[in-house]
Amino acid sequence: MDYDNLSKEELIQVLNEVTKAYEALKELYEKDTLLFKEVEERISRSEEIFKKSFQTSPDSICINRLSDGLYILINESFTKITGYTEKEVLGKSSLELNIWHDPERRNDLIKELGESGKVENFEAIFRKKDGSLIHGLMSATIIELGGEPHMLNITKDISSIKKIEEELENERNLLRTLIDNIPDRIFIKDLKSRFVICNKALIERFGKKDISEVKGKSDFDFQPRILAEKFYNDEQEIIRTGQPLINHEEPRVLGEEQRWNLITKVPLRDSQGNIIGIVGIAKDITEIKRQETERKVLYEIIKGISTTANLDELLKLIHESLKKIVYAENCFVALIDRETGEFYFPYFIDKYDSVPQKFKVNKSLTSYVFKTNEPFLLTEDKFNKLIDSGKVELIGTPSKSWVGIPLRTPEGSIGVLVLQYYERKDAYSQHDIDFLTSIGSQIAFAIERKKAEEEIMLKNSLLKKSNAEKDKFFSIIAHDLRGPLSAFMEATKILTEEIQDMSYDEIREISKELNKEASSIYALLENLLEWSRLQRGVLMFELKNVKLLELVGTTIEPLRAAAARKNIEIELNIPADAEVEADIHMIETVIRNLVSNAIKFTTEGKITVSAEKYDERFIKVGIMDTGIGIPPELIPHLFSLTGNVKRPGTEGEPSSGLGLLLCKEFVEKHGGKIWVESEEGKGSIFSFTIPGKIF
Repeated sequence: MDYDNLSKEELIQVLNEVTKAYEALKELYEKDTLLFKEVEERISRSEEIFKKSFQTSPDSICINRLSDGLYILINESFTKITGYTEKEVLGKSSLELNIWHDPERRNDLIKELGESGKVENFEAIFRKKDGSLIHGLMSATIIELGGEPHMLNITKDISSIKKIEEELENERNLLRTLIDNIPDRIFIKDLKSRFVICNKALIERFGKKDISEVKGKSDFDFQPRILAEKFYNDEQEIIRTGQPLINHEEPRVLGEEQRWNLITKVPLRDSQGNIIGIVGIAKDITEIKRQETERKVLYEIIKGISTTANLDELLKLIHESLKKIVYAENCFVALIDRETGEFYFPYFIDKYDSVPQKFKVNKSLTSYVFKTNEPFLLTEDKFNKLIDSGKVELIGTPSKSWVGIPLRTPEGSIGVLVLQYYERKDAYSQHDIDFLTSIGSQIAFAIERKKAEEEIMLKNSLLKKSNAEKDKFFSIIAHDLRGPLSAFMEATKILTEEIQDMSYDEIREISKELNKEASSIYALLENLLEWSRLQRGVLMFELKNVKLLELVGTTIEPLRAAAARKNIEIELNIPADAEVEADIHMIETVIRNLVSNAIKFTTEGKITVSAEKYDERFIKVGIMDTGIGIPPELIPHLFSLTGNVKRPGTEGEPSSGLGLLLCKEFVEKHGGKIWVESEEGKGSIFSFTIPGKIF
């Protein structure tokens, strides 16, 4: 525009327009300035937030050059976890620092990053500055810095979690070993009665090699249908009602042989109490049932000998009784007349005769044909050989299995009892031989009824004790292990699914709980294994002379930390010259269990371990606490498997009730005794005696 030729009015108009444009530009500039400052402040705040997050993160964060691993940036947690400072790291590569325990794992990481651009939950082992190893869980992504690819990675130290996982796996292996070495068949089934877990004894019973051939299948895959249906219906009733099936005797046929099982099945519940399946244990009691039958038969015979005067009636009673166990269709007795030296048949009966037949024969008897048309040979030589040898022998044709049983008295042999195992394919077994020999002796000796009754009572008592111990053991497995294992499963599930969102403190708290549960399970399994080894007679017993003060001090030292946490003082009042003759392992177990119990049931106060002379051969050791004491009704059951004596500790510590039983058996193994004195609310004193002297 030519401003020289404009009029004054036109210049004023132009000036006004320029002024308006200036004002508009000024307003726009001021707005842009404010916006720039706001953006600048936001960037500054973001940088501050990033810086704080970067430096305060509990996880290691670093930036490396992708090509060679050169460190560009690290946070404080990197230093805390690895021990390397920023000065020691920056400008160096991870390979130079030898941080990767296995450098090939870095190559694997780079390969995954190259394929997807990011990596999550990548596990690797790293070497700290001091040379120790840690387990890390990495998440990484590729970023561009200065036009060059770098790797931003976040690494969480999961060493404690891996340690817990290893301990848990060890506990599982211990439990698996324990269960697999139990002769009883143990199993867990789901809600549809399908096998989830089973032990070696059950796998072998099904004729399989490992659990993979059984898991997921049901009894319908292994049992006759009628038996499988019964098992299924019983288990579904347990699942429906929640009522257990305890000590149920179940007959079954295996091949041509009838066998008996003692079955216990209980509902399996989750941590919320919902039924999720069943736990079962089956014990083969065929031999016990057979012995019961044999005892009854033996009792009938002995009772008959004591009460029956007529020989024919007595022998008929013997015949009918023996048929219950040896399937004898025919029975006769050949007796010796001591005065004449002749033997004769005072009694003979078979399935075709309704009345006894009597025969008197000379020594020259060579054969006799019964109505069954089965020849029976009994020469003088065979007869004498039988009664002189005292053994059960096959003396007839195998198809009918004629068996001769010597009859003896303290004065000598009196004759032979002959039975026929009617249509038995296997003639007679070694078990039958042993039993029939016993029967022959019992008939000849005429054992009194009272002795038989006492034997039956003793056997029944042992059977009840065995069942009580088995029930207690089963209860420990089904109940005491279920709670801690459920807690393990829930905690590991949380760690697996939520670890990325959890804080360090949350992970540490869960880890502490897992460690507490692991310690509890480990202590329980130790006691179970010790008790099992003791019951099977495989626990070594080796006596050594040892200073008692040194033995006790070494044993309780690991327990002092647990006592200190509860403000409990442990005092030793043991003469320095006290010496005991003991199996060190067993007595350590006794002391450890008793002191652990004292800590468990004491809130705060004092525990005193003392020793004094008991008599010329024994020292008395006492463990006195100032704890909560024991209710009077529990004291009679403390050292046995009968009765429920389990109580939680003052801080909820679990108890299996097995530790004191171990103490009792270990002390008695040394010829000593153990007892308790307690007043509820005032504490307890557990005392035991052990061979030793105080000089």
